[in-house]
This record gives sequence, structure tokens and C-alpha cells, in this order.
Amino acid sequence: MITLLNAAPDTGNQGVSALCHSVVAGLTTRGADHVTVADHGRGRRQADWNYAKVDLVGLTHNRRFWRGDSLRTAHKMLAVRGGHSAPARAVLRSRVVMDISGGDSFTDIYGPKRFEAMILTKRMALDAGVPLILLPQKLGPFECPIRKAQAVDILRRASGVWVRDALSHRFLQDELGPHFDEAKHRLGVDVAVSLPEKAPSVLDGDIRQWLLANRSFPLIGLNVSGLLCNAPDEMKTRFGLAASHRDQIEAMARSLLKSDPRARILLIPHVHRPDGDAESDVSAARDLVRRLGAAGERRVAVLDGQPDAMELKWVLARLDWFAGARMHATIGAFSSGVPTLGLGYTDKAKGVFDECGIGDEVADLRRLDARTLAMRAVASFDDRARTRADLQNRLKSIRARAAHEMDCIAAQAGC
Repeated sequence: MITLLNAAPDTGNQGVSALCHSVVAGLTTRGADHVTVADHGRGRRQADWNYAKVDLVGLTHNRRFWRGDSLRTAHKMLAVRGGHSAPARAVLRSRVVMDISGGDSFTDIYGPKRFEAMILTKRMALDAGVPLILLPQKLGPFECPIRKAQAVDILRRASGVWVRDALSHRFLQDELGPHFDEAKHRLGVDVAVSLPEKAPSVLDGDIRQWLLANRSFPLIGLNVSGLLCNAPDEMKTRFGLAASHRDQIEAMARSLLKSDPRARILLIPHVHRPDGDAESDVSAARDLVRRLGAAGERRVAVLDGQPDAMELKWVLARLDWFAGARMHATIGAFSSGVPTLGLGYTDKAKGVFDECGIGDEVADLRRLDARTLAMRAVASFDDRARTRADLQNRLKSIRARAAHEMDCIAAQAGC
């Protein structure tokens, strides 16, 4: 059995879900016959995802220590063969544990609670004596020397470590020193490059018409990040943005609409959270529609219905151009051959785009104010035909690299 940690498909963040489904689909097509995925449910359950049947097991970093799905409790239950903890028993029965850290959470910049979760999940495998493979992810940064030492200890003890950007690979080389092994410590691409797509089960009739191949207008996709827009002043300070992202994305939308009077914009949420949640892309998208007012009437719409990661990729693949700050939304677009402008608020987007040979297609939100970003977006949109042709030339090698990567990971897992 293979157990997959820190890729829960029920967070509402479709980027994390994209990682989950990409890994499970990749492993099952390569012969893995029993995959268990940790989520935030209760106990052990079964799920049929159409392309694969998986076991789900609840594992949550909470204070309900009397419950077996509490991460701290599950870690302690390893000492008594799992006890009443379903996730502890799953880890003990595994031939390998894989951990992807939500793609970018093996760092201490998100606070001590999330860092503790990243450490404890990995220690569950190591303390159980089960081989641990870290799947392609970003490492660091680490601001606290003690936490950095904890992370490096795990990297040294893991049976395999894959990273998705050159900066993380250099971190491995520098921190592991003589323990660095090219056969174990590998630079790859984000697994979501290989995410399967499927047609949405529910799609608004007007938007379905917009997505037809024979439409008479260019269709732009924008992701409005709730993380950056719902508390714009706080996030401007936190990430060192050149301007409020709310202003940046509004300037982009207005300039794109002006640049081509025929163009329409589909706002594509990638994090589905309830209204009022600080990270809700849906709330941020609806707020942008209100601010655009008459300028967006009948030309700007929000993709509702909470499509899952694979359904979102189907939508993204039918756009003429896309831009967004949610990195896995941009991966879904460019891996489908759609000209894409990544909006980077940290270094992670640049690193992933670089590994796919398209690092120039990232606009740094820390350096571009609203007006300059809008100009950059319009230039990228106008150049979409050239970008599409360039992507088509690159996609074969990108997909081949992703497939080879998954072949190696499956082999490491004994598939």
C-alpha cells in the first residue's frame, strides 16, 4: 500500500487537489493497486474517483487529542501499533509513504502550526520505519534556524526527495552537503503538468456558449486570488507587493477589455471557500465584477458551481489566454497549451515556470504597480499567437519529462 500525505482533496484549494489527483492517477496507471490518501474526514472510507478507487483516511492537525484522526495523537499511536488511530495504522501498513507538502508548505513562513504539521506528517513515516518519498515541491524558505535544522534532518533521512525548482535543488545540495545523492535528490517539474481533465458536470449555459471552439470573440481567463485581494493592504505588506492586488487585477481587467472590444473575460476561482472566508477566490471574483460595473456588463462572468481540479483544467484548456496568481491554475492553463501569464507574489511561480522553459511569462507583483502590470498583461495577450506556437513546441518535452518523473517515482515505490 502507498499512503499519500499533505495532498488532501477536500481543502477547497483546487491547486492541492490537482496535486492529489495527478499523483494518484500517475501511480495507478503505473500499477499501484492500493493507494490511501489522507484527507480531513473521519476514519477510513473508500472513494471511487472514476479513474481509480482509493482509500481515504482522516488526518487533521487539531486539538481533539482523543480522536484518532488528530495528527499529534496519530503520531504517538505509532508506538502501540496504531491503536485506535486509522491514519497511524495506514502508515504502519504502507510499503512507502509519499508526502507533497501541499506543493509549497515545507517552510516556516506560514507560521508554527503549519510547520509543525509538515514536520509531524513526515516523522510519522520515519518513526514507523516506512520509506518516505517527498514528491516534487518547493523547499523553504526557513526563517528560524531551529526549524530549518528540523527540516534538513527530515530531508537527510528521506528515501527520496523531489523538488520542482532550481532554488530548492540548490538548497538540497547546500544543506545536505556530503549526504546529497543525485540518485535520491532530484529536480523535476510540478506533477500537476500531467493532471487529467474532464468536462464539468454542471456548467452555466451562457458560459458553455463562451467556451465553444467556434466562438466569434477571444476569451480571456483571469484568476482573482482571494488570498491577495480579500485583505489587500495586509497582503501588500506581507508579500511586499508594488500595489494592492485588488488594484492590480482591476487595472488588468479594464485594460484587457479596452484592448479588444470583442474580448470577454471569464473569472476562474481556484480556491472554493464560503463567502467571507479570507481565501475565497469566488468572493474576490464577485467583488471585481462589482467594481468593474458597466465596463464589464455582459463581457465579464464568474465561473460558478465549484468545479473540481480536473474540471477546471477542461475549462482552462478552452481559453485563448489566461493570467492568475494561483499557481496551479496557471499550470492547468499552460500545460494545456494556453498562453499564460503567471502573476508571481513569491519566487515559487518563477521557479516552476523556469523548469518548463517559460520563465519569461511571469509578471512579478512585487515590482509592477497596477498601471505597469496592466500594460504587461495587454502585451502578453496581444502576443498570444506567438506564445501558443512556442508552447506547442515545448509541451511534448514538458509532458515527456513529467511522465519520466512519475515513472521514476512509481519505481521508487515498487510499482
